Amino acid sequence: MKKILLIGNYIDIEWHPLTGVDNEIRRILDGYDITITEEYPSLKLEDVQGYDLIVNYADTLNSKANPDFTGALLGYVSGGGSLLTLHNGIIAYSFPELEQLIGAKFTGHPPQEVLEYVKAEAHPITETLEPFSIDEEPYMFEPDNLAKVTMIMEFIYNGEKYPAAWVRTFGRGRACYLQPGHNQATFTNERFCNLLRRAALWCTSEL
Repeated sequence: MKKILLIGNYIDIEWHPLTGVDNEIRRILDGYDITITEEYPSLKLEDVQGYDLIVNYADTLNSKANPDFTGALLGYVSGGGSLLTLHNGIIAYSFPELEQLIGAKFTGHPPQEVLEYVKAEAHPITETLEPFSIDEEPYMFEPDNLAKVTMIMEFIYNGEKYPAAWVRTFGRGRACYLQPGHNQATFTNERFCNLLRRAALWCTSEL
């Protein structure tokens, strides 16, 4: 059974707690052995090497990640591991190295509203996926010019398309970012669930 480490926060955060989201992720990724930790800032490379995938739902908007953890993630993925970052996990203001690993920098978002998600470039993750709509935060990004990403989904906001999901390789590993995930309700949308399942399969080289 493939092993997943889900990182995030339950307490002392204003937005994006794992409460409720954790059970939805367990349901969506049924068949994986999932370990959840809030102690991600103290993790080192040797702590994460036994996992097939790290799912990043950590909310570090008002706190700084530990440099040891930054090094652990970079070493883990470049050595052949995989990182699946959801929604707020991209916010890493204090560590541009993580932004480059993920592939872009979060720059803010307009108010939450219903967004339509559509395919971008052809990719195995979205091969069977139909367009869908979710009440979500329209996250905006500044792409990292050194990160060669493949855009696989976009969302429509004010009649224009914006990045919503992408993949990239990093060393011998894989990284994927999915923009939806603001709250538990998103994780009950079956088309998003399918997207998340297929992203996990791609990250663990099963797709």
